[in-house]
Amino acid sequence: MKKLYFSLILIFSTFGAFAQKYLPQIKAGTVLTYTAQSRNTGSSADVTLTVISVADPLKIKWDIPGVGTGFYSMSAKSIKSASKTIAQEPDPDIVTALDTDKTLILISKDAYKSMVENKTFILNGYTFNVQPDTSTFTINDKKANITFAITPKGHREIWILNNPDFPIICKAHRVTPYIDFWLKALTE
Repeated sequence: MKKLYFSLILIFSTFGAFAQKYLPQIKAGTVLTYTAQSRNTGSSADVTLTVISVADPLKIKWDIPGVGTGFYSMSAKSIKSASKTIAQEPDPDIVTALDTDKTLILISKDAYKSMVENKTFILNGYTFNVQPDTSTFTINDKKANITFAITPKGHREIWILNNPDFPIICKAHRVTPYIDFWLKALTE
């Protein structure tokens, strides 16, 4: 009988392990590779973002082939409560300090909290409502632990990593004025 119970526990724990979705931890040294696409021209470019520091200010190095390299910095206040995210070509060879109401590639912790608790949040002036995601978003060929949200009329969509410490935007469609972007790869 003990063997039967042990076998059942082993089987159920194995199924539970397969059901878990990938939730990468973002830390200093994490490399994120995005594809950014202009909705106006259809042209696209790969953007490599490397997390340099998660302390205040959070610092991210960017690299765009043919454009250059530089840095973004975000204050603790921005990470906590910003209501906007940006997607624009930065100036090379400098540190671009974002205003406290803006982030790069993530939603604020306040927006994430609202997303989890209220199933709604505001970003870039748009209200997003959490919806069941019928597609599968993968990171490094693994099914990712994300939340999908959409605006009431369905024109804007966003996929957010379910990481309360670093809720990165995995994919954004019509969230920023001219650029759509999606995460292609992540190195922890």
